[in-house]
Amino acid sequence: MKSATVTFVFLLTLVRLAAAEGESTVRFSNNDHLSGSLESLTTEKLVWKSPILEKPAPFLLEKVLELTMAAEQPVIDARHEASITLTNGDLVRGQLAGVSEDAVELDTWYAGRMKFNRLMISDIRIAERPDLIYRGPNGLDGWKQSGDKPAWIYQNSGFRSTGSGSIARDVKLPQECSVAFDIEWRDRFMLKFVVFSDDLSSDRPTSGYELQFQQRNVSLRSCKGQRFIGHSPNAAVLQENEKAHVEVRASSKSGKISLYLDGQVIENWTDTELARNEFGKGIHFISQTTVPLQVSRIEVGVWDGETEKVPDPQFQAGRGFGEDMQEDPEPAPEVKPKAGRMEMRNGDSIAGEVVSINGGLIVVKTPFKEVKLPIESLRSLSLKPVDLERCIRKNGDVRAWFPDGSSLVFRLDEVGDGTLTGFSQNFGTARFKLSAFNRIEFNIYSPEFEDIRTAGAW
Repeated sequence: MKSATVTFVFLLTLVRLAAAEGESTVRFSNNDHLSGSLESLTTEKLVWKSPILEKPAPFLLEKVLELTMAAEQPVIDARHEASITLTNGDLVRGQLAGVSEDAVELDTWYAGRMKFNRLMISDIRIAERPDLIYRGPNGLDGWKQSGDKPAWIYQNSGFRSTGSGSIARDVKLPQECSVAFDIEWRDRFMLKFVVFSDDLSSDRPTSGYELQFQQRNVSLRSCKGQRFIGHSPNAAVLQENEKAHVEVRASSKSGKISLYLDGQVIENWTDTELARNEFGKGIHFISQTTVPLQVSRIEVGVWDGETEKVPDPQFQAGRGFGEDMQEDPEPAPEVKPKAGRMEMRNGDSIAGEVVSINGGLIVVKTPFKEVKLPIESLRSLSLKPVDLERCIRKNGDVRAWFPDGSSLVFRLDEVGDGTLTGFSQNFGTARFKLSAFNRIEFNIYSPEFEDIRTAGAW
């Protein structure tokens, strides 16, 4: 026993000497990291291979904080993506496959069809899924950074800023495009995002459009001469939270630019001097401070050029900073459809009950007749009102993350033959592809582990 303890301590000492540059990393309870690859995993231990180890070494899961891996996500041929938020804070994405009074069924790429308990679903949102041109990031290859000292590193399937500077890539933007990404930050949110750039090595490109985020305020400029186009103080989610899903839809043909946050349209602008701009096919993420940002789940696709209604007409597109604007305006009220109504992509709503879902179409029984609609034409789904419940915590629970932004908590029951089986009151028993995970957190209810986990994340 003493020899085993000495060996474990010695291995963890070696960890401090290893650079965590590999695609896969195991992180221990003392915050040490060891890069390498997973040899095997059971409900009690993992076996890890590393260049600094003479042979694969076993580690008890009670000493493991988290495991990060290079996930394999297939191309998904679907026109919509449904996001289900559960009462325990989990978020799962997939394609709607069925709705009943008791459950919502979702087709997922990592566990097949999953059935979620209605009592534990707090919200469902639906987004149109464009034809994707780029999905990532999967590393720093293909990306260019500004300045002599890189300001961004690749970590946990995303980019993390370590200072001020730009990271950019030619993603072959079409003339009408959609660029979406998840963003996390601490304290104040400050970021510049550029679309249609042709100068990837600079943090001040002279082509395309620049969106500057400062807390809840967003301004839009032409990169050529920094010509002001519009401003919105209506991005309250950026002031109230420390993470968001951002989508920018832009057209170099019409000059239309739309901003969405967490699936809600915030503002629509139009460049009235379109002919004066110059366009490339690249995008930039530009950090403006030493406060770290985390950018992940970047998806670039084609946009149809159609704009949606802005929820609150109080703030008009193109309005300048000095035109009757308050320095700290009151948050705009969130516009939601009435109970029993489903919100449409164009801003309208429809009352009714879901009859069936098949082949990307949803049949809704309205007070007048049955209506058949493409699922992507909806933004929300109305479910029967219930008294919500929260799943019970279980010994052996892990928190698993997927590259599409989904996260699930479940009890780890079995590992074998490239799969991992888990149980939760949220969805029952499910068998996951082990290669689908990009991160698995262990000992998730330990306060000591949580302090280490939170401190190490930033």
